[in-house]
Amino acid sequence: MTTIVDLRVVSRNHDRYEQAIRSRPAVQRAIGYFQDNIGKITNTEDFMKDDKLYRFVLEAFDLGSQAKSRGLIRKVLEEGVTDGASTANRMSDAKFKEMATILGFAENGGENLKQTAVVQAIVDRYVDVTLEVDSEAQNPAVRLGLYFQRRAGNITNWYQVMADSALRKVVYTTLGLPDQTALLDVDKQKALLEKRMDIADLQDPAKVTKLMDRFAAMYDLQNGSSTATAAMPSIGPISRSGRASIISIDPSITMSLMSFPRF
Repeated sequence: MTTIVDLRVVSRNHDRYEQAIRSRPAVQRAIGYFQDNIGKITNTEDFMKDDKLYRFVLEAFDLGSQAKSRGLIRKVLEEGVTDGASTANRMSDAKFKEMATILGFAENGGENLKQTAVVQAIVDRYVDVTLEVDSEAQNPAVRLGLYFQRRAGNITNWYQVMADSALRKVVYTTLGLPDQTALLDVDKQKALLEKRMDIADLQDPAKVTKLMDRFAAMYDLQNGSSTATAAMPSIGPISRSGRASIISIDPSITMSLMSFPRF
């Protein structure tokens, strides 16, 4: 039950964890620089010349691992999303298209980035991703679970899941499907998933919460509970002793294990 506890602790105290991240001096400096300078950028070239802005945005869109792929990022942003054959539209990972759409250099010269609401949304996303990345150090399954919870409401078809390795890992683990399932033809995977789960359930937060409980239990079953650690003390204000008290007073965890829906 280790991962269930870890994931529930972070999910239930999400605002507290986020506030702890926002209070870090390095994060405050990164956010301040982004807010002060992103509205001045009107094209891909200037954006990529500013390494602080470049890395902040890539981190916000969970594409930090692609920071060295500057040629690819340049094509994604310069070509935009209007042309169906553009690089962003051809990428299997939807996050590239999301980034190109929101930055809008090809479509409107970055006018989106002059809107306070857009800038704040990118900042909030940066904090979300930072929390998810930090959580991996304590328990890799928690990062997967948080990421899935954040994106679940925007999932409308199984192809989105199959194209995203993290979403796919959560769903396949939850349903007890082996990793080799991803090697099947995509239409066969889609048919398999449709038989086991109603994708409309992902629009229901209560059902997503139950799905996360099942994912956590299945993850520990497949990987051994020793892969998870003690509840994330380095991210925020939840202490190890606090985690122990949750284990002792939260009978819903046991009930969830006994009442997982059958997919």
